[in-house]
Amino acid sequence: MTTAAILERPWPWVIGALLMCAAGAMLTLSGHPIAFVVAGAGATACLLFVLVSIAEPLILATGLLLVLEVLPPFYFPQLNETPIYVSFLLLPIVLVVVLMRFPDIRWEWDPLGRGLVVFLAGIAASIPFAFWLSGTRAGLDSLSRWLLLCHAAPAYFLIRGCTHEGSGRIERRIFRLLLLGAVVSAAYGIVDFVWPIPLAHPAADQFIWLEGAVVRRAQGVFYESSNFANFCGFFLTATAAAFLARRERFLGVPRSLLVVCISVLSLAVLVAFSRSTWASVLTALLASFLLGRFVRTPRGIAVVAAILVPLCLLWVFSPDLWDYFVQGRMGRLFEIVDDPNSATSGRFDTWIHVISILKENPQYLLFGIGYKTLTVTRIFHGEIVTDNGYLSLLLETGFAGLAGFLLWSGAILKVFFRLAHSVHEMTAFWATVLFSIWCGELVQLLAADATTYWRNIAIFTALMALTLNLADRAEHSAGRP
Repeated sequence: MTTAAILERPWPWVIGALLMCAAGAMLTLSGHPIAFVVAGAGATACLLFVLVSIAEPLILATGLLLVLEVLPPFYFPQLNETPIYVSFLLLPIVLVVVLMRFPDIRWEWDPLGRGLVVFLAGIAASIPFAFWLSGTRAGLDSLSRWLLLCHAAPAYFLIRGCTHEGSGRIERRIFRLLLLGAVVSAAYGIVDFVWPIPLAHPAADQFIWLEGAVVRRAQGVFYESSNFANFCGFFLTATAAAFLARRERFLGVPRSLLVVCISVLSLAVLVAFSRSTWASVLTALLASFLLGRFVRTPRGIAVVAAILVPLCLLWVFSPDLWDYFVQGRMGRLFEIVDDPNSATSGRFDTWIHVISILKENPQYLLFGIGYKTLTVTRIFHGEIVTDNGYLSLLLETGFAGLAGFLLWSGAILKVFFRLAHSVHEMTAFWATVLFSIWCGELVQLLAADATTYWRNIAIFTALMALTLNLADRAEHSAGRP
C-alpha cells in the first residue's frame, strides 16, 4: 500500500493508525504482557501516520483534533495522578512535519493568528511569577497548563499554513469529522452518566445530591462537567444553526441525522447541569438569529422539539433529577435579587473577595501571580476558585493576559462579523456560527473560567482557521479572470 493510495481514502487509515499508536503507548506504560507486540504494531502505525502527515499536513491536524475530542487523559499507577494526553504524543510529529514541509508553509500573520500569539504570550509573562510567589511545584504546574493551552497554536497554524489549492475537499471533510467526533464524545458522556464506565481516573467533585443517591454530573472524556458542556455547546450551536438555515450540506450530514445530533448534544449539555453553558448556547443562538436572519418557523419548531426531547426524557425516567434541575439549578436563578450569592452558588462573595485582593495588592495588576495558581497558591491563605474567566485572568495573568485575551476576542468578533456578510454561502454560514459561539463564550466567562478549557479552545481555533481558508479560497476564485 503506497502513500499515494492511502491519501485517496485517508480517514480509515488515519483513525486506525491513531488507535493503534494510542493502544501501543498505553499498554507499554501499563506493563501489560502483550505490550511489546502491540507497541511494535503501534510503532509501525506511527511511522505510517508520519509519512501520510508529511504528504498532507491537514491529516495530522485532523488527527490531533479528533484525539482532543474523543480520547480522555490516561492515568497509570507509576505516574501517580499525572495525566497522559495522547495529543502530546502527536506534537513531535507536528515538529517533524513543520521541519520537512517548512519551505511550503505559508506564514501569514492574519489578525486572528496575531491575536492568538499575543494572548498566549500575555499568559506566558505571568509564569515566572508563579515560580517566584508560589514555589517550584506551582510554577511547573502553571507552565504545564500553559503548554496545554498552546495546543491551539499548532491546530491553527497547521491548517492555515499548510492549505493549498487542492485541500478544499479535505477541509470540508474535517468539518464533518469534527461534528461526528463531538457527537461520539457527547454520547460517551451520556452513557458514562447513566452507567458509569469503570475507568480509573481522578475527576472533579461535581455531584448531584438526591434523596436516595449521589450522582456525578456528566463529565465525558474531559473529567469536568462545565468543560464537557462547553464543548458540546459549540456543536449544538452549529447543528441548530445549520438546521434552521437549511445548511445541512455545510456540515456534511443529512437532515434527519442532524436532528439526532441536536438531541444528543442537548442531552449531553443537560446532564452536565451547567447553567452557564445554557446561557452561552442561548446567547449564541440569539446572535446567530440576529446576524444570519435565517429563522424558519417550521424548522424552529423542530429544533425546539429536538432540544425538549432530553427534558422530556429526564422528566419521565428520573423524577429526582427533574426536581433537582427545576429546583436546585433553575429555581435558584429566581433568587438572584434577594440572595445573589446563593443564586450564583457562592460566586458573588468570591468575586468580591478577588476584587478586594486586587485593591489591596495593585502590584499584581501588571503580570498577575501566575497562570492557574489560584487553586494551589498560599499567598491568600487558601485556594480560590473564582468561576469567572475575566477575574481569573486579571489576578493570575494581570493586564498582560487579560488585554491579550480581549485583543484576540476583538479580532475574532471583527473578522467573523465581516465574513458573515460574505456572498460565499459556506463562508458566511461558518463565520456566523463562530461569531455567535464566541459571543456565547464571552457570556459564559462571567460564570466559568472557560479560558482553561484548552481542548475546546484548540478545536475552536481550528474551526476559525478552516473558515478563513474557505474565505481565502472563495476570494481567490472570485478574483480569477
